[in-house]
Amino acid sequence: MDACLCVTTLVENTPAEGMRAEHGLSLHLAFGELSILLDFGQSDAFAQNADALGVDLAQVDLAVLSHAHYDHADGMGHFFALNARAPLFLSEACAETCWSTKGGTTEAHYIGIQKGLLAQFGQRLSPVSTDRVTPIAPGAYLVPHTTPVLGEIGRQAGMFLRQGNVLVPDGFAHELTLVLELGAAPDAPLAVFNSCSHAGLPVVVSEVRAAFPGRTIAAYVGGLHLVHARDEQVIDVAHAIETAGVCQLYTGHCTGAHAVELLTRQLPGRVVPLHAGLRFGL
Repeated sequence: MDACLCVTTLVENTPAEGMRAEHGLSLHLAFGELSILLDFGQSDAFAQNADALGVDLAQVDLAVLSHAHYDHADGMGHFFALNARAPLFLSEACAETCWSTKGGTTEAHYIGIQKGLLAQFGQRLSPVSTDRVTPIAPGAYLVPHTTPVLGEIGRQAGMFLRQGNVLVPDGFAHELTLVLELGAAPDAPLAVFNSCSHAGLPVVVSEVRAAFPGRTIAAYVGGLHLVHARDEQVIDVAHAIETAGVCQLYTGHCTGAHAVELLTRQLPGRVVPLHAGLRFGL
């Protein structure tokens, strides 16, 4: 594919012929000479699909964990069994502390990283700052949330962190945005990856624009956490995409099928639904 970035969706919720599907997300990014893995899904499904798609996980140069939820993190042991060298970049706030009151139950239930995984693979982990942009390779950056008071968004979403015996609203300090520069020029456009966008796409885009002023966002890739959103909330996201000048949206996972359909109607020609096996170049 004639592009400086080729994205392969290794696993996603949507069934596709010949591919395993699960509630989760994993993306392989061929970024110039660099091989990057973003997230692992919740099982070995991403690895089985990678084999079927001709993606050699043993040759991945670096991995990124977008946030501390099971459906993005729990496949990491399968990755480390296949790859002996790649560091895993993750927020220094990542811990086994994430709980939710949503998902068909009124009682809080654990949605975090499988207990013990972080300790088991501690020697492979490269924690990054929660308050500044971290370069991880030429043209590749991890952007933390710097917007204040995100805990209210967490509370409304039913997402919490356990601190001792107390649940406090999740402010998503454990969530990172991966930004890739699509070219070597100082004003090169950007590809923005946020696997679940728990803080909201408008927040993520605002933080990226503050970190990279004057840049065009050629593509925003990831889930938008709109599966339970009202139509007017989805339309607000579409307006934010237009206002920010985001050229293309590749979305799925926690966005929800109805929200994807509504975004497609609001942004004709600019929305591509994700599914395992989908490849696209930027």
